[in-house]
Amino acid sequence: MVTVSTGSQGDEGPRYYPSGPSTGQYPQYPQNPYPQGTSPAGAPQGDQHPAGQYTGGQYAYSPYAQAPTPSADEPRRARRPATMAGALVLLVLSALPFLVFGVLGLFVPISQDMFPPELGLDAMLTQYNVSFDQFLQAVRLLLALVAVLALVYIGLAVAAFAGKAWGRVAVTVLTVLFCGFLLLNLGGGASSLIILAPVVLAVAGVVLMFVRPSAAWFAGLR
Repeated sequence: MVTVSTGSQGDEGPRYYPSGPSTGQYPQYPQNPYPQGTSPAGAPQGDQHPAGQYTGGQYAYSPYAQAPTPSADEPRRARRPATMAGALVLLVLSALPFLVFGVLGLFVPISQDMFPPELGLDAMLTQYNVSFDQFLQAVRLLLALVAVLALVYIGLAVAAFAGKAWGRVAVTVLTVLFCGFLLLNLGGGASSLIILAPVVLAVAGVVLMFVRPSAAWFAGLR
């Protein structure tokens, strides 16, 4: 039995393939005319990024590709409660007067006439054999220390607001020391109200960092 195959245009004529037992040899198929590693469309073959970009080749976007979604096992960062924002505002307000007072004390000219006579500055300077310039240098050094402590206090409050547990502990310790020092040196009259206002703000700010929403937020960050 003979199989007849019609050739394509340009061939000499029909080709005849005799039928019979298989000889184990098969006709050779044409080789891939495209360069190795590419497809007919010109896109490189191989692993494909989920978003449609082939590794080792040019970018090919696929509209059906989906971006990778985060795994459900990944921990989700808890949202910062409003109590932490209130705590930051109160703590900054409590330290702001000391920062401003310390900075102004470093640059504002101070003369001996600015001190009231009832303060007894002249008698004190005579008693300790200290000149006014030496006294003024000591005052400016103390004011610089106050400004630095106020900056440190604000920095610890910001660290606690960012979720740092050590910042919350540190600002709490400083608040206790700060309030204790001010209350021990609290006098009478209008000056006591001026000193008492930062104490109230600082204590309220620390309390807000330990109320239930803030405590749950810090616990979720661990």
